[in-house]
Amino acid sequence: MDAHTLKGMAIVSVAEGTKLGQVEQPLLDLTAQRVAALRAKGESGTFIVRFEDVQSIGADAITVASSAATRTPSTGGAADGLRDLDELGKLKVVDGAGTFLGMIAHIEFDPASGAITQLAAHKGGMLGMGGTTTPIDARAIVSVGPELLTAKTEATVLSAE
Repeated sequence: MDAHTLKGMAIVSVAEGTKLGQVEQPLLDLTAQRVAALRAKGESGTFIVRFEDVQSIGADAITVASSAATRTPSTGGAADGLRDLDELGKLKVVDGAGTFLGMIAHIEFDPASGAITQLAAHKGGMLGMGGTTTPIDARAIVSVGPELLTAKTEATVLSAE
């Protein structure tokens, strides 16, 4: 599943039978290679749902057991050190040989576990047309810094478009 599809999805409490809010951003931990939490906005403001508290991700909504799954964002809280899709889209991707592969364009993950399975780096083109997209297996990630993601050369290119 593409992490971008989570944006705008409703978060629903099964116990209360209510919509708690909508996902603003999935929050990812690239070091652990997983979706770690969801930042959402509801009537009472912004809240965080840890991925462990997600029961399922359906076509139209994300379910949690109850509203107790929501956390107030705070310093030292569940979202510290996590990055949203907007931040990750600014990361440059370079392979072990020093070749610039592009900027992170897509992140695929397993909706059951939250594990990131694949990234896609994109460079070139105009207005989203053309250019080169390079799929990168999540196991190829070597390190993630504030501006750069490096990946192993051997496992970097699965196939280039």
